[in-house]
Amino acid sequence: MPSEEAENGESAGISVDTEELFRRLKEEVRRCGSDPGAAASGDEGERRAARAEAERLWPVSADRSLRLRPGVRGGVGTPVKAVLRKLMRWYVEPVAYDQRSFNAAALRLVDDLQEQVDRLEAEVREFRGQTHSGSDSRSP
Repeated sequence: MPSEEAENGESAGISVDTEELFRRLKEEVRRCGSDPGAAASGDEGERRAARAEAERLWPVSADRSLRLRPGVRGGVGTPVKAVLRKLMRWYVEPVAYDQRSFNAAALRLVDDLQEQVDRLEAEVREFRGQTHSGSDSRSP
């Protein structure tokens, strides 16, 4: 009896280039904007997209719209969920408030750090410009 491994891969007549597959998968994840390390690569467009996503997601709330299910389960479940949600709001909302506060503070910190990085990069460019122009004027 052939093993399960023998039925997969090359023995089944399928050749898989795992490196190419992994490269394509990473490319697809980057293109979809789901890569958490994409903004760290330094691309301004990716950084703006990550910031826009953070702005969209930071206001956490206990209030979310209910998704209606079709049929009897939806007809009974939706009102029950609505009542349970109102009963549990007192318990969940403080956690959501704390999360919103943390998210807002984290975004302010990230903005401050980005401003510092931009300022330091400008200073480095200015310094490099001075050293290059200074070395040119001294050479005969």
